[in-house]
Amino acid sequence: MKKWGYLLSGVVIGAMLMTSGSALAAQVKSLVGQKVTGEYTVIINGKELSDKGSVIDGKTNAPVRAISDAIGGKLDVDNKKKVINITTETNEDQDLNVGNETASNKYIGDSKASLEKQRDSLKNDILAPTIAGRDKILSEIETLKKLWDNPDLTEKNKQLKQYDDDIAKYTEELRLVEEALQALEK
Repeated sequence: MKKWGYLLSGVVIGAMLMTSGSALAAQVKSLVGQKVTGEYTVIINGKELSDKGSVIDGKTNAPVRAISDAIGGKLDVDNKKKVINITTETNEDQDLNVGNETASNKYIGDSKASLEKQRDSLKNDILAPTIAGRDKILSEIETLKKLWDNPDLTEKNKQLKQYDDDIAKYTEELRLVEEALQALEK
């Protein structure tokens, strides 16, 4: 009887491992195995990089580490969040020349469907809740001002500033997406 129990639990555990692995693989959209359809030279501030850029599945891909080094930036990779962050000494935006085109809009070259999905996500899933959160903080500040003579609003003002920064950032992202959509229509 115990043998059957061990066999059954082994089958159940094996099935769980197999389905969880395939579910994870389905969630990961990878470029591995995709066909490289083009290659281009990357030029930063007039200097050609030794690493080439590529076109994979209709999207341009640039060598992030080489670009970061060329602009004097610090590259941080956070594998847990799957985020690459490049910081430089100055906060001035730099125009990066890719081949003969200016790559100041990271969305140029994306498909129309992808851009429309990104636009809708920015408007509905990011900006709308962020603006609602900002309005809520403003309402809370007004309520506190009515209830007390000199309320400590330090934390509320920090939250408000964070909302303002996020709204500015995502509004700019939305502008870039809409600019890329307009470029497709030309």
